[in-house]
Amino acid sequence: MTVVQGFFDWFFGLGSIVFVPIIMFVLCMGFRGGIAKSLRSALYMGIGLAGLGLIIDYSVAAMTPVVEGLTNHLGLNFSLIDIGYGNVSAAWSWPGVVAVILGILLINFVMVMLKLTKVLWVDMWNIWHGEFIAGMMWALTGNAAVGVGCGLVLLVISMKLADYHAKKMQEFNGLEGIAVVASSAAFAATFAQGMMFIINKIPGLRDLNADSGTIKDKFGIFGEMSVIGAIMGIILGILAGFDFTNTAQLAIKLAAVLVVLPKMLSILAEGIIPISTILSRFMKEKFPGRELYIAVDPAILLGDPSVMSSAILMYPIAILVAAVLPGCNFLPIASLASLPYWIGGMVPYTKGNIVHTVICAALWIIPAALIASALASICTTLCANTGLFVDEIANGAMFTNWEEGGNLLLWLMVQISHMFGL
Repeated sequence: MTVVQGFFDWFFGLGSIVFVPIIMFVLCMGFRGGIAKSLRSALYMGIGLAGLGLIIDYSVAAMTPVVEGLTNHLGLNFSLIDIGYGNVSAAWSWPGVVAVILGILLINFVMVMLKLTKVLWVDMWNIWHGEFIAGMMWALTGNAAVGVGCGLVLLVISMKLADYHAKKMQEFNGLEGIAVVASSAAFAATFAQGMMFIINKIPGLRDLNADSGTIKDKFGIFGEMSVIGAIMGIILGILAGFDFTNTAQLAIKLAAVLVVLPKMLSILAEGIIPISTILSRFMKEKFPGRELYIAVDPAILLGDPSVMSSAILMYPIAILVAAVLPGCNFLPIASLASLPYWIGGMVPYTKGNIVHTVICAALWIIPAALIASALASICTTLCANTGLFVDEIANGAMFTNWEEGGNLLLWLMVQISHMFGL
């Protein structure tokens, strides 16, 4: 047992940019993907993780003086730094990564066989949502088994929600045979469904509407991520009391983060494509003649014009909510990248109505911001335990994020753990 533990300590000590590609290569080869596809998948995963780490480090370095400046200049209590999708690096870097991957694939196979789900879990990339929850619970309890169990609970719930919402998402987006297992979309869709039940009962509010094409045309160049990042940098620089030089530099840095970060994520996702294709073929061979949904990335939900039109409106609203919300101790700059995916899950239930979508999204970010603030210490511990931001944490920095760091199910798991003294 000591030898086995020593091997895993060494293996995970290689860092996620090394051990994740190795795992993906072995999995792809195991499902007869061939050397070429397996190698390409592995290398793209490593390249994407390395690039993601670089841009997240860059983002943290840019935002640290902003948080300090806002705290001092405006008397705000922004004591936390938003790492946004930096949690992806932590998600793929904790010791139970392999157990969660194999666990959800086995559970999915059994549930499909027993006709408990129609979803074929071939979206390997979005396992990271469960991996992060698992890592957070491991960081809290020090018990990898607890982490694996909690991560699998999230993924199974996400899979069942994907089943439930599949037809609605297929009809709205004009896509057949797909399902979205990522909790970012599945959980947000569930919330929007509940909110629309309430909104449709309120005279006047239920009749409010806005055309997505008009809004998108009205914003024009100001709807592009580069311009949004630059404008936010200028505003934040002024509010933080920066001089012209530092404000201008911050504007370019935030524009770079919002433009480059999605590209790093797309490289990571591209690394997943070969094994996703292989797994899909394998499952269809095992279950011929069944109506089955292929799990896809939530990016497929971003095609309707109402998604990005609503996201454009939500960017400044999100910053304003964070600034005035009692109990929120960070500005969600990096986390803004998650907004389109949340909104993509919501619009099938708001029917593309931008007014209703913005209402749902604005309400959705409130608990996300409060939970992310409350669980920042656990997120920081996870980062430290996986080798992220070591120097910054040693100097007293604390980190958090919206995406999964603000997950209500994670908060419930933490409360249950406290009840049982874990």
